[in-house]
Amino acid sequence: MRPLQLLRCRQLHKPPPNLNLSHKRRPSVIRHEMSSLASKKTSVPHKLRTAAEPRQNVLYNVRLSHIEEVNPTVRLLHLAIPPRVQALEESNQGEESDQPQPFTFAPGQWLDVHIPSISDAGGFSITSTPADAEALPSLQPTTESLAVEDEETGLPPVDPRGRDPYVELAVQKALSNPASAWLWKPRDEILGKELCIRVGGSFVWPPPSGIDLEKVKNVVLIAGGVGINPLISILSHLNNNADETPASHHPFNIHFLYSTKLPATASQKAATSPEPVLDQILFLSRLRQIIHSQSQSHRLRITLDLFVTSLRDASSPLLLEQPNDLSIHPRRINQDDLRTALTGPNGDIQAEETVCYMCGPPAMTDEFVATLRGLMGDRSDRVFFEKWW
Repeated sequence: MRPLQLLRCRQLHKPPPNLNLSHKRRPSVIRHEMSSLASKKTSVPHKLRTAAEPRQNVLYNVRLSHIEEVNPTVRLLHLAIPPRVQALEESNQGEESDQPQPFTFAPGQWLDVHIPSISDAGGFSITSTPADAEALPSLQPTTESLAVEDEETGLPPVDPRGRDPYVELAVQKALSNPASAWLWKPRDEILGKELCIRVGGSFVWPPPSGIDLEKVKNVVLIAGGVGINPLISILSHLNNNADETPASHHPFNIHFLYSTKLPATASQKAATSPEPVLDQILFLSRLRQIIHSQSQSHRLRITLDLFVTSLRDASSPLLLEQPNDLSIHPRRINQDDLRTALTGPNGDIQAEETVCYMCGPPAMTDEFVATLRGLMGDRSDRVFFEKWW
């Protein structure tokens, strides 16, 4: 294995000596700060908690290029990748080189995020797709964009003309977590700042090589709270990549079960109209856009069930005026819901044609994984999961 490569990453602490930097897959009992969930029990640094997980052996400089608040507790962040780094892919093909490799990841993976002023890296799931990290043809540069180019690091300008390669994170506000607290500083204090990232994790799409994707017809995705983060990357990738949906299996069946609470501000609007409330639920708008897109192409058949655990008012417009692209339930996901998601059109569970991906809080994940494995029988190894704390 080549030594760890750095792309001019500065002020980084050395990784603990027991970190495994290979890409070898390990059992998917994974626990890390999926979105820096605020918890007093979160005292073990992310890198130690995930020390047994595979990690790439390259660190990349990125720039915090975009900040958007989905609701009062979740921010979407774009980390811009130097286009010249992504251009290395062509020049390095088919040859051994000491030059850094282009930034790549698999849907479902997470990032070690190194912030210069913080000793421990934060751990955050990637919510974008690999295609978003690819360099697009450059637009004609302007005098303004050239003036703010960072010549020393080669990082892209803060406000470029056109879309630079990027990786997206959804970070929950958690002031007790140093990395999350820094990423929730006032926008003008951190926008444009340089960070350093490394890819890790084995909770990925496509499934392991032991599973024949040609025989997979049903995909069950189950999210609890911010556990939606890796799953939105997986679903968005499937939405964008027709070649990963075998033609013989059209339409590809995807059952998405999403359990969450209403954001505080959304709860105040719940008595008026459903749409402003739904817009504040993390990635629900993106899910619905994907469903709308697939209603035109019919390549994926997606069913979406939203379980709003904080919804207690039976007269809420969320229940009385439900949209036609999802089903809303004022309760938790239960075992019958899991069985229904696994059941095919003929009323049977075809375990050999099904894979399940589960991400949520530990207690929920433990319970549901046990149920899913029981329902899948001797194909229980087709249930993949990741826990956030």
